[in-house]
Amino acid sequence: MKKIFLSVTLLLALQYGFSQASVSYYKGEWTMVNKQDLFTGILKIAIDAEGKTKAEMVWTYLATDSTNKDLVEMYKGKKGRSGIEYAEGSFSFTTNDFIFEGKKADDPSQILGLDRYHIKLSANKQAIYGTTETQGTNEGLLYAGKLDNTTGEKEFMAAKARVKK
Repeated sequence: MKKIFLSVTLLLALQYGFSQASVSYYKGEWTMVNKQDLFTGILKIAIDAEGKTKAEMVWTYLATDSTNKDLVEMYKGKKGRSGIEYAEGSFSFTTNDFIFEGKKADDPSQILGLDRYHIKLSANKQAIYGTTETQGTNEGLLYAGKLDNTTGEKEFMAAKARVKK
């Protein structure tokens, strides 16, 4: 009886562990090809056992393309402001590719657009990088380095709290 109980407990624990999402934190930058646009970001990415991905990305605006008068006017006085983009998609465990798309934003300063991300997880699993489709083009560039989970969660929650206040 003891062996059956232990076996069932172990199976349930393994099933529960594998059904939970793996969460990673990354910190990096988003920019545009040959433009001055720059946002810094801290990203929380969760992947479940089937590869379904949910991302929360706190983006902070730093610079925009000074040759685009409309963007200069839109971002006037907003340097250092942040917003949160929420995205969903998938991760391929065989190719280390993410594809996810912004679904909504918590953006009190109106600094964000919702992008479609084509991201690669590096071979050593310490960085993500790739392109984003933004405003009808595929000229967005993203690079971010992995943070350890303790530091990442702390920094992410602090950045998120700044948006929510």
